Order: sequence, then C-alpha cells, then structure tokens
Amino acid sequence: MRIPEKPPVGLHIEKLRREDFDKLRPYLNAANSEYLHWDELKINDQFKDIDLKKLWTFIEFSRSFDSRTIGINGLRLRYIQTPNIEKTLHELDMRVAGKIEKDLEAKMGVELQKKYLVNSLMEEAIASSQLEGASTSRLVAKKMLRENRKPRTRSEQMILNNYITMRYIKEHVESNQKLTFDLIREIHKRITNDTLDDKKYEGAFRTTNDIKVFSRDGRQQIIYDPPEYSQIDQLLEQVCNFVNGESTEYYLHPFVKAMVLHYMIGWIHPFFDGNGRTARALFYWYLLAQNYDYLEYVAISTAINNAPAQYTRAYLYAETDNNDVTYFVKFNLHAMDIAITSFEKYIEKTKEENKRIFETIRRNPKMNFRQADLIISLSKSEQSITIYEMKERYNTTYQTARTDLFDLTERGYLHKLSRGKQFVFVLDKERCLQDKAL
Repeated sequence: MRIPEKPPVGLHIEKLRREDFDKLRPYLNAANSEYLHWDELKINDQFKDIDLKKLWTFIEFSRSFDSRTIGINGLRLRYIQTPNIEKTLHELDMRVAGKIEKDLEAKMGVELQKKYLVNSLMEEAIASSQLEGASTSRLVAKKMLRENRKPRTRSEQMILNNYITMRYIKEHVESNQKLTFDLIREIHKRITNDTLDDKKYEGAFRTTNDIKVFSRDGRQQIIYDPPEYSQIDQLLEQVCNFVNGESTEYYLHPFVKAMVLHYMIGWIHPFFDGNGRTARALFYWYLLAQNYDYLEYVAISTAINNAPAQYTRAYLYAETDNNDVTYFVKFNLHAMDIAITSFEKYIEKTKEENKRIFETIRRNPKMNFRQADLIISLSKSEQSITIYEMKERYNTTYQTARTDLFDLTERGYLHKLSRGKQFVFVLDKERCLQDKAL
C-alpha cells in the first residue's frame, strides 16, 4: 500500500487575496463536505485545474475553526463534526434506538432474535480475525463454532477467541461501565489466547519498540511506527480518562467516542500483537456500555472487512494530517451504515420466515418455535445437526437443545445417528412432507 502523502504546510492566510477565496470557495465547500484528505484532492478530477496549495490553505484555515481537540499526553487529536457526519449520526441514532427495536419486537420472535444474535457474534468474530490475517473461510469457521470443534490452525484459534471474547463482553458489560487497565488486559488476554509466540504476552503490554505495522500487500512495507513502549501506561491512563469522563468544552456522540477509542488503541499499539482485534472489541464494549444494546446484532467488522484497504487508509489519513480522527470517524460511520442496512434487510426477510414457521406450528401444534425453524432450515441445507450445534444456534441450554432434538426424533421428523461419541440428527424429509411440517 502506498502511504498517503502528508499535506503540505499551507501558505500564510494573510498573503492570500480575497479573489483567491472567492474563486476557491466552491472547491473548498466540496472538499469539506466530503472531508477529503490532501492525497484525495490530488487525484480528484474536480480539483485538477486549480492551485491545490492555495486550496489546502483555505481548507486548513476553515477546519481549524470547527476543530474539537482531544489531548492525550501531549498528542493533540482533532475531530471536526461536519454537517454530513452530524446528519449521519442522527440517522443512525434513529435507526438503532428506534426502528431496529420496534422491528425486532414486531417481526422477529424471541427465538429468532437469539438465533440471529449468535450468528452476528460469529460474523463479527470471523471478520475481525480476517482483518488481522486469519485465512479460514466463513463457512468453515461457523461450522467449527457451531460444532464446538477444537481449532486446528492459528486462524481458527483467532476466530474462536474473538467469538468467546464477544460473548464475554455481552454477558459482563454493565451500563456506563468504566474503562480500566484490567478490562483492556482481560479483553486482550481472551482475544489472543494460544495465538501468540509466548503465553506471557497475553494481556501484557509490550516492553520493546520492535513492533511495527506492515502493509498487507506482501511488500512488507512499514506503514506505522507506534509510540515508545515507555509511554504506554501514561497514554492508556489518559485514554481511560477520556472514555470515562465528559469534556466541558464540547460533546462527543457515543458513536464518535467509540471510534476515537478504536483509533487510540490502534495508534498506541500497547500489545505485541492483537491490537486491532482488541480495538474493535473495545469499540463494541463501549457502545453496549452506553446502552446501545441492539448493536449486538450488527456485525460492523464484516463491513470493514469488505474494505480493508480503506480501513487502513483511514488510519493513515488521520496520522498524516496531524492526527485528524475525522477521516477515521467518516470511514467507520460508513461501515456502520452498511452493517445496519444489512441487518434491516435481514429483519424484513424474517417476516416471510416467521410466516412459514408459524404455519408449520399451526399444522403441528406440538412443535415449538425452535423445532419448526430447525425443520425448515434443514430442509433448505440438507445438512445434519448435533446437540451442541442446536444449543449454539438458538442460544439455549444443552438440556433444552437435547430435548428439542430427541422429541423431533421420537416423532419421526429426524433420524438419530452416531458420529464418534456424539449423536447427529438428519431430517426425514418424506415424513415432514407427509405430516405437512414443510
């Protein structure tokens, strides 16, 4: 990956003439509306016939008036809430806090909510691990998680760790919970279990400056050199203060604050490895701690994983432009919009699924929701299922999953087979059609 060019030092604003400003005003508005980096200006055709250095001078001058400074140990991050960002935040807030909640209640039964929550946690775990190099496919990874199979590779271990960590966060997060060193270490320890060169690095801050960030294009190009390890404690202490406190000078929306936390962990790079996964897990933790409960259904890393180069570039844009995290916020808001849109489409799709499930129950009143949904799912995939997979799929106890499957077997809808030490259940499609279960 080519490292973005650092913006030039602007001209002295007082040396520019009024006619320069009048001429460049439309371009200034366009650049700020899209919040373009210097590197983007140079390749954008709408700016090809103008003096870019003069334009950048006006851009920097205008942005300085709206800048919100976040001071960390002498480092000054800046964030600018553009009209587009403000509009996006409002729209996402309305969708997450209002529409999703109502749609979940109206269109998804409790059992489908449980099923989708498990699926979204798996998607998040897989995508976040793939961003850090895990090479296992989604299908193989999901099968491993659902079957409770032991990981066979480091990539599979990464995904399992991420999944366990996401569930740990969901089960232990508290409203307005404070960020602490212990929480950061605990998340990192869980997320890197048995994936590092030495167990002692799990949950431990780095003690050397040998850590570099390389490009993912195979060229082994250093694209980022983190701060001195001796600064980590002081930097993280101030990160905790930032997350746990409220500025008296300005307000940061929780989405923005979560994204700044994500950026800061990536920038500090406090661990030998696993910094990206830890940063994304803390992003998820913070939003749940701020009572955005329904975001647990939204796999944001999946959207990020579909644009890994843009994700890396958002970091680099911020770093090369005096740690202006607006670029990083802009990218992550776009990823969040994509992820939420995907979830909204799924909710619409479940309306038809629910109709079919309830019709199956109507014709077979002894079936519960999970059993009816399972029968329909197996008829589509023609796969088998184990008791553990049933437990994971519907987020139930082992005993409930066992009872569901044995009951369907006794009534002839499933066949019970042995595979090693466990039972495997397969669909008797003819019996299901005969009893109008499909």
